[in-house]
Amino acid sequence: MIGEWDMREIFNSDSKLMRVLGKLFDIGYLSILFIIFSLPVITIGASLTALYYTTVKVIRRERGYIFQEFFRSFRLNFLNATILWIIQLLLTVVMIFNVSTVVEDNGGAVNFMTGAYMVMGIIIYAVSCYVYPVLSRFEMKKRQIVRLSLYMAVKHIYFTIPFIVISLAAVMALILLIPYLPIVPLVVPALASLLYSFMMEPVLKKYMHTEKTTTQDGEVITQWYEE
Repeated sequence: MIGEWDMREIFNSDSKLMRVLGKLFDIGYLSILFIIFSLPVITIGASLTALYYTTVKVIRRERGYIFQEFFRSFRLNFLNATILWIIQLLLTVVMIFNVSTVVEDNGGAVNFMTGAYMVMGIIIYAVSCYVYPVLSRFEMKKRQIVRLSLYMAVKHIYFTIPFIVISLAAVMALILLIPYLPIVPLVVPALASLLYSFMMEPVLKKYMHTEKTTTQDGEVITQWYEE
């Protein structure tokens, strides 16, 4: 009887084990959605926005369902996210081309211009680390999103560096480890986004207006992202 009761407790939907398994399933499901929606390449920006939005709302706050929230964010932010992604991609290609050209012209030597282009490339990447989370949370014009992201990247440099490390590590894992560990696409995107969110959320909250609703019973209701 004790054994049967313990088994019931373990496999109860509210047990710690089942909650952990549920989170792992959500991480895998969200990662798959991100990979699928990113396949056209041009949609990566919208997929990144939806990935972060769904990570925080569903996996961390347990509001809504993975597919519905992912697709909702993807659809609502598709235009702005795609334009910002194309701009980021073009600027990155230009920076890489400029660095390679300068190095080649100088016989492989690194000079001031090479360093300047590399710094500009790092700035572009640092800003991109904030752009998509900002887009997932705020309704702004594209110029305002970039401006706020640049401000955040500089002001919160102690978070910007880990953001760069996490995102680059995720990209490298997806590129290099897939042939050896096929499970990587099922884990890395959402897991990296989850780690990302623990630092990004405190930053985003500094720039949000508090929105609280009071019911007739006097109960104060806060938005999911303010919890």
